Amino acid sequence: MEKKDKLWKLKKIVEYIRVLDHPNAKQLKERFRIDENVKLSEVTIYRYINYLKNEENAPIKADMNKYGSGYYLENPDFWSDKVNLNTGELVGLGLLQSLMKVYKNTPVEKDLSSLFGKIKNYLPDGARYDESKIAQYIRVINDPMAVIDTSIFTSLIESVQEHRAISFNYMKNGALEPKKYTFFPYRILFHQNGDWYVHGCLADQTTEFRTFSFSRMTDIQPTGERFTIPADYRLEKHLDPEVGVWHSDSFYNVKLLFHKDIAQHARERKWHHTETKTTNEDGSVLVQFKTSQIYDLRRIVMSYGCKVTVMEPPELIEDIKKELSELNRIYG
Repeated sequence: MEKKDKLWKLKKIVEYIRVLDHPNAKQLKERFRIDENVKLSEVTIYRYINYLKNEENAPIKADMNKYGSGYYLENPDFWSDKVNLNTGELVGLGLLQSLMKVYKNTPVEKDLSSLFGKIKNYLPDGARYDESKIAQYIRVINDPMAVIDTSIFTSLIESVQEHRAISFNYMKNGALEPKKYTFFPYRILFHQNGDWYVHGCLADQTTEFRTFSFSRMTDIQPTGERFTIPADYRLEKHLDPEVGVWHSDSFYNVKLLFHKDIAQHARERKWHHTETKTTNEDGSVLVQFKTSQIYDLRRIVMSYGCKVTVMEPPELIEDIKKELSELNRIYG
């Protein structure tokens, strides 16, 4: 930890109060100078102690000794170095830092980086870990992530928090030019593939719900109109976040037959909270669950090629047939 860091100084003050005999501000100042070669004024020491008491609820009390008023900890374990992290927990911290890459170029990147730094700084010295070593044997592999303008991100978060309507241009896949929308944004969605979305309803058709991708939105402007989210609004009524993010009012019973060659893959994964799995005599596995996300499900199923057969719903079967027909036209 950098010795100029405020948190480091606060921790050192607590540590000195814990181990020294009722030190006063002058003595604390001297300990910083002698032990750490750090210059602090007594006024700064007083300010830090007040901060600890008022903001961190530090149990710091004042008492009298031969040097005058000195400090002690009513609870000696406050901010102590009794935190013991095992190997898995230390690796978890390194993994968390790698996963933070999905927030790169977003307004929360700086805050998350600061938060992670504070978490590390609160650890005892004996619990430090070598980030470069962890990076040698753990690597987070992300899908290619869309580039999102930070102003888009900021505008959407503020609009959701403040319940303010927005207008924007949206470039849909396959479109030749963007289309303008006026929208009530209800919820921000983060997909496991690294993309960000917003769900809500059209301002002029409040029963018409949509999901929009951040990366396809441009020229976001507040309209000045405020909205109220209906009391009966539930995100799960309009999409299935366990599978995908796209709005759909239709839910389907899904049956996927996994070939015996990837049966173990099917068994070891949690596909959905409604899932059931049946192992057949030929070694194949039938996975069943209910979802509204036909679009994302098609992408998932086709990633397995001929090793997964869609038994239901017929809508998904037809979608895959059309996709295969187009692929055959291109590559046949």
